[in-house]
Amino acid sequence: MKRKLSYRERSEKWLRGHPYVSLVLDHGYTFLMSTISALCFAFGFVVFLDPTVQLATGETLHRIASGGMSGVSQVLTLAFELLFPSLEINESLAFSILYFVLNVPIIILAWFGIGKRFTVYTLLNVASVSLFTSLLGMLPTDWLVSLITMMNANGGMLGRALFAGVCTGLSTALAFKADLSPGGLDVIAYYIALRKSTLAGKYSMILNAVVALCFFLLTSAQANWVPDDVLNAFGSMFFTALYILVTKLVVDAINVRNRKYKIEVVTDIADLSTVLIDSLPHAATVVTGKGAFSGKEKYIITMVVSSFEVKETVEVIRNNDPKSFVQVTPLLQVYGRFFVKPVK
Repeated sequence: MKRKLSYRERSEKWLRGHPYVSLVLDHGYTFLMSTISALCFAFGFVVFLDPTVQLATGETLHRIASGGMSGVSQVLTLAFELLFPSLEINESLAFSILYFVLNVPIIILAWFGIGKRFTVYTLLNVASVSLFTSLLGMLPTDWLVSLITMMNANGGMLGRALFAGVCTGLSTALAFKADLSPGGLDVIAYYIALRKSTLAGKYSMILNAVVALCFFLLTSAQANWVPDDVLNAFGSMFFTALYILVTKLVVDAINVRNRKYKIEVVTDIADLSTVLIDSLPHAATVVTGKGAFSGKEKYIITMVVSSFEVKETVEVIRNNDPKSFVQVTPLLQVYGRFFVKPVK
């Protein structure tokens, strides 16, 4: 049986014959995703999570802990302010420096534990976040004050937590989708998720919860444990928890690298299974059955694939047997030998 090539296979075949074009497109795509990811996070951090401006009414906004290594940077900045109250600390600059420095050991883990290309682009993403955060913090504050005033009047901390969660979740998911990360605790979560072949969002949520608790304790200590200020800090921690939850939901909705699907095919073609295992890096199981209505012999092929391979698999099946019956079922977890495309 002569196998028909899918559009994706034809594109990949053409790119294999033009290696320089393939290299430029590959790195160009990754660089673009890294830049957009960094910009999304920096905007969400400066505008929603930790705005350092005051509203037109003179009211100072309560902070929301960002979680991750950026949250650790926030916690350390608070600790420095608490230990050295006489020093005038530029918060945007302090955050940018701490965010970069704290990511160095995480970058080393990524280099040896995940992949070298992953590490290089993660480092680029971390540097971009530091740069964009500093630049946004140095811009004229009129537009920032107007935006935050509108948000505070219409959504308050609830709106800030939701929008910050969307920005951070989008930033992390775009980075994961391009096989890099925003650095920090997300690298650790990504590393664990790869080893366990599961979703990364829940591990990020656990690590971020610890950071949020430290943020609450330091904020309360900075306010000398005054009951009203402690209640405000607790409220900030509550909205931080909401922010972390929204981030997790966005990450797991977009980053589906480790999500698995079972594909079951009912076909009349005996060697369709051979076509499938030639097209994909997975094995398959074939059993024979009989159609209840037609009484004809049928071949039932079962295969487990990653989420990003579902479309290609169904395309191969339909191209080679348009009359086939295909069932796609999401799986919670897979145990045993399953090929996962390595991160470079």
